[in-house]
Amino acid sequence: MNRDTFCALPFTEIFLYPNGDIKPCCSGALPLGNLNNNNIEDILQSDVARDVRQHILDGKWHPLCTQCKRQEEQGVSSERVPEYTNVIKNLELKNSTFKLERIDLRWSNTCNLSCVYCYEGFSSKWASIKGIDFNDVKKTGEDSLFNLINENTESINIVMLLGGEPLLQKQNSTLIDMLPKVSFYCLTNLSVPMRTNLIAQKLITRSANSSFGVSIETVGDKFEYVRRNSSWDLLVDNVKYFKEMQRPLEAHSLYSIYSFFNLIEFYDFITENNFKNVFWNLLESAGQNEKATVFRLPKRLKDIAIKEIDECEKKYKNAPGIESLQIYKKNLINSFDDPKCTTKHHLDEIKSLELLQPYHKTFKDIWPSLYNGLIKC
Repeated sequence: MNRDTFCALPFTEIFLYPNGDIKPCCSGALPLGNLNNNNIEDILQSDVARDVRQHILDGKWHPLCTQCKRQEEQGVSSERVPEYTNVIKNLELKNSTFKLERIDLRWSNTCNLSCVYCYEGFSSKWASIKGIDFNDVKKTGEDSLFNLINENTESINIVMLLGGEPLLQKQNSTLIDMLPKVSFYCLTNLSVPMRTNLIAQKLITRSANSSFGVSIETVGDKFEYVRRNSSWDLLVDNVKYFKEMQRPLEAHSLYSIYSFFNLIEFYDFITENNFKNVFWNLLESAGQNEKATVFRLPKRLKDIAIKEIDECEKKYKNAPGIESLQIYKKNLINSFDDPKCTTKHHLDEIKSLELLQPYHKTFKDIWPSLYNGLIKC
């Protein structure tokens, strides 16, 4: 085994994209097949699936794994699982080996928000704004996957519920009932009332067998601007409810021009509300607003980003997620200016998004200093 390239996920995990594509994980660049066209067993033994596993057995990176490779080269953690799991460690691994342990399910793009760096693939709200029809997983595909899950209840040890908004997808209620002893991880935007949502209540009452992550990296008006159609007051009440229930939360946060300017106030909220972890990710995936990446800003604004990380580190030296920000700072220091990208690209993108989905405040209203900085660069 080449530990620098080995990954257990193609041997153990199913990732379901809202259009029916099946991948080994959420970072996969290519689908193994589509659940609306083939049954799950055939997809898991497709030529592409076997080729991915063979590359891993040969100690090579497969083209499907380019995102993990790139992230690791940048010193950022990836989705790759470099160790044998308990289920497969005693197996003689072949390119046909697959034993279901983990599932990451995004049944549809159903979501009540249209976040500024999301798109129709993960948001039905965005699809509606753009007038795009987006196919969810067909009933035959759902049945195929549910049958496989039912046949592997003993080996499945973790289920990831994402979306869209997973607390609005009825299939997850069925799944929770099917796997009463399995650990569930739900990544939600906390845009629905936790005290009354059926799926949330099913997960919360499972004691230690479920945990929650929250998509958040800004607070107050900034949160509502970024997570369009959300309510900051509702999120605060939901966070309060989790504290009452003694259920810790984790933050899943995107580092972008919408968050780099206000890290300290974000960490004020995180620490005050006892978030146990913060998982920072870079804005880089296809379909997102790639022009909002901090790494494409001019040097003058990158210097501000570096200073903000410095100040945040001084105040919250041992806070969760600070290590990732330190890596971003190092990469910002060593990054080169992109001559093809000017602040005009950022401003044009911001204005375009505001026309598509108006908010009662503009980027200029909420980030006046940053806006002026973009104008001046």
